[in-house]
Amino acid sequence: MDATDLIRDLGRRLDEATPGFDRLDRYLTGAQPLAFLAPEVRAAVAGRLEPLAVNWPRLVVAAVEERLDVEGFRLAAEQPDDELWRIWQANGLDEGSQLAHEAALVHGRAYVIVWAGDDPATPRITVESARQVYLAHEPGTTTPSAALKRWTADGYAYATLYERDRITRWRSRGRVPDAGDTSYVPAGGWAQRGETVGNPLGVVPVVALVNRPRLLAPLGESELTDVLPIADAVNKLATDMMVSSEFHAIPRRWATGIELPTDDEGEVDTAAATSPVAGRTWFFEDPETRVGQFAEANLGAFVEAIGMLTRHVAALAGLPPHYLLVNVDQPASADAIRSSEASLVAKARRKQRALGGAWEQVMRLALLVRDGVEHADVERMETVWRDPETRTVAQAADAAVKLVGAGIIPAQQAQEDIGYSPVQQDRMRVQRRQAALDGAGVAFDGLLS
Repeated sequence: MDATDLIRDLGRRLDEATPGFDRLDRYLTGAQPLAFLAPEVRAAVAGRLEPLAVNWPRLVVAAVEERLDVEGFRLAAEQPDDELWRIWQANGLDEGSQLAHEAALVHGRAYVIVWAGDDPATPRITVESARQVYLAHEPGTTTPSAALKRWTADGYAYATLYERDRITRWRSRGRVPDAGDTSYVPAGGWAQRGETVGNPLGVVPVVALVNRPRLLAPLGESELTDVLPIADAVNKLATDMMVSSEFHAIPRRWATGIELPTDDEGEVDTAAATSPVAGRTWFFEDPETRVGQFAEANLGAFVEAIGMLTRHVAALAGLPPHYLLVNVDQPASADAIRSSEASLVAKARRKQRALGGAWEQVMRLALLVRDGVEHADVERMETVWRDPETRTVAQAADAAVKLVGAGIIPAQQAQEDIGYSPVQQDRMRVQRRQAALDGAGVAFDGLLS
């Protein structure tokens, strides 16, 4: 396929996904449109009441993302590799990986591009949005065939096409309207910028981080898919409850036998006589003077319905009850909290396994870019993740002491289980050596020099 045809084909797939991404982003930020509020009610409460969005979608994403922290990479059975961690941190992936995980959870996928950087010893690794990048595979296989990154700037559309044997950069011949992350290309098509760059890697240097992959759905699925209908229902009930509190929660007073208010022309002001504003008294024409009040509305039914839907959110998303303020009358014990988080922890571990494979592929590409050759031991690379389980320091330390004392695990494995990063473990190892030498009266600084 010609390069410009390939750009148009991959760009079309980007455009097809954009409406779905827009919708997911609106739910994540709590800006989704509320379609249930009747136009008459919307007009009546204009300026006084905004639709209420209970943003469960953001919590569903954050509850998983906050348990996905990469702490290093291990080659074979060795300790976490210092060089791989240096490359990771040099590219700001402590923060970038968090953005990639959130994007994958929301959109179903995110991408990472690996290529040579300014420093030959440090490949450049960038985290990319599925709004701008699309990775295609060979039909019927999982082998990447080409990838496109497309964006707009300065009134033009730009694109970089990654193929297994070359990389080319393009710009639209004509100006395009700024459409944010994506744009259409005018009839003038694309013009190549600069020379074709050969790809010595022999593979497409783009890796997909996929959430919820399936055999026949390799592009993944958003973590919010099951939650969106319930989020709409909760928002409707919450907004209806606020509307009811505005019009009916405060007891409405009424009076008869009192002269009705009139407008400037002497006509009875019906709107003022039966004003919907809370606290106003209703007046009726009746010869007998009487006063009273209507019964207030009971908002308990709304609260009960919202609670029922909230429990559905917890079940579908695997969230513990205390995350959604369900059954929190009594403070839960530490053991009860750990037990309630079992489903969430299991979900996080599965995502660590899938995302870890992608990050390992990223680091293999980084080594291939840096050295130009494939290393024999990189296929056994392992991503080191922070423990997603909620444990107090005392609980973790107690378990580690018992395992080390029984000879089941070495001390360094206990440090990793407690949650110390590879950098912290190295620093403690140096500190222990220094303390031992100080105790023996040996100058540690002299040995280093």
